[in-house]
Amino acid sequence: MKFITKIIFIILLAWVAEIYLPWWSIAAAAAVGGFLLKSKANFLAGFLAIAVLWLVKALLIDMSAAVPLADKVSKVLLVNSKALLMLVTALLGGLVGGFGALTGSLLRGK
Repeated sequence: MKFITKIIFIILLAWVAEIYLPWWSIAAAAAVGGFLLKSKANFLAGFLAIAVLWLVKALLIDMSAAVPLADKVSKVLLVNSKALLMLVTALLGGLVGGFGALTGSLLRGK
């Protein structure tokens, strides 16, 4: 239960932080989540929270665009698949979130 609560808390905090702050604010949001809500799987909670958040945001941006934006970006980056581009986006965001949550939990100590 603590794990799911931590994921939801990090998603909400990172979503609000991304509205007003730069993209790297997700690391700070995950660190706050890791600091306040301690669990055994800090890295995994931060990774899953930010990966899901960025995947959902990327899909929403792609669906609401007037042109197939993800297709054009994938051609520019020489990635031949929109799905692969979305997966890489989620993976990179997840790594930042995972390391942020791990850092927050290590700052708290025992």
